[in-house]
Amino acid sequence: MKNFIKLSFLAAVTLISANVFGKDKGFSLYIGEVKEQTVHFEVANAKNVSLYVYNSDKGEVYSEKIINNDSVEKSYNMSSMASGTYYLVAESDSKIEKYKITVNDKKVTVDQSPISAITKPEFTINKNMVKLQMTDVVGDVRVSIYDTANNTYYSKNNVAKDGNIDLSFDLNPENPETYIINVEKDGDSFSRMISLK
Repeated sequence: MKNFIKLSFLAAVTLISANVFGKDKGFSLYIGEVKEQTVHFEVANAKNVSLYVYNSDKGEVYSEKIINNDSVEKSYNMSSMASGTYYLVAESDSKIEKYKITVNDKKVTVDQSPISAITKPEFTINKNMVKLQMTDVVGDVRVSIYDTANNTYYSKNNVAKDGNIDLSFDLNPENPETYIINVEKDGDSFSRMISLK
């Protein structure tokens, strides 16, 4: 699959800001100009960021991990790709951003703003007390709690208030010994398994 995309570092590219800024611990991705069917972008604060390109069937075309860079410039050549919709995804420990790439014959376009951006949920666990927090939430988020036998103990949509989620759960260790907390946003799902015994 790696033959489909030619990866190279850029010496200098005039970048257009995608107006996407993360918190200090998160990365920022800036989309540049598309020249000769090559997508140019920069990832600032790119420590432990995974980059993926996949097609509309969720088939992965390319992936790489940036381990320890403050800033990295990349270019992906899309000239050998079939016409269709592709997605560039940047993921760190704290957030995920997804950008739409359209390949149409000889023309390649990239949305300047992400079609999806989510700050990953953070969990604090103290015995059977579990706290779930998320910041910078835009749109609907569904939170569900169930066990390994698929018994549901909590399921609620639109749990964000003023762009934040701050929920606490007292999980009863007398019920199942393992609970699963699932957070769904924009087609992405994050699960955390919690064992109480």
